[in-house]
Amino acid sequence: MLTPARIASSTLIAAALAACPGGGDTPDAADGVVDFDCQNRLIVELRGPGGEYRTFPDAASGAELVLGFQGFRYMYLRARLGEDPDLAAAAVVVQLDGDTARSQPLYLTFAPVADGVVSAPMQIFFNDDPLPSLVDRGVTVMLVLGLRCTTGGHSVLRYDPSCYEGPDGQPVCDGGP
Repeated sequence: MLTPARIASSTLIAAALAACPGGGDTPDAADGVVDFDCQNRLIVELRGPGGEYRTFPDAASGAELVLGFQGFRYMYLRARLGEDPDLAAAAVVVQLDGDTARSQPLYLTFAPVADGVVSAPMQIFFNDDPLPSLVDRGVTVMLVLGLRCTTGGHSVLRYDPSCYEGPDGQPVCDGGP
């Protein structure tokens, strides 16, 4: 479970990432860290079984675990905000139930939608974990954007063994798409 100490550690990782080029608020001259505050407006969307993106608490029912055509294991995540944060560097912190938290740096690109902006789908990898240990396993996901912009929740990795993702990014299933 994400404890305050782990969140603080993850925030430090994100702060280092947020200092990377890509826009954002003015960095603090003392430490070079981007101080972006989304005022709790950041929304995380996980792709569920069937390909539909869901926000928390709906995403708690399941996130699609994808088996890539080269054996990579991942889930898809998108970020949504009311306006473009003009900040590209981010991190996602994931914690499989019973394991320690780990982070993955991300580079976000946003596109306008009717109610703000949404990021391109990002793959969150689980390649260090054997596939059988991931199926129906709980995972806590936290997206960190800047210093004061975090959100996330808990979900369960759902896997359909009859499908994998083809080289063109489209699902390939036994018996057809």
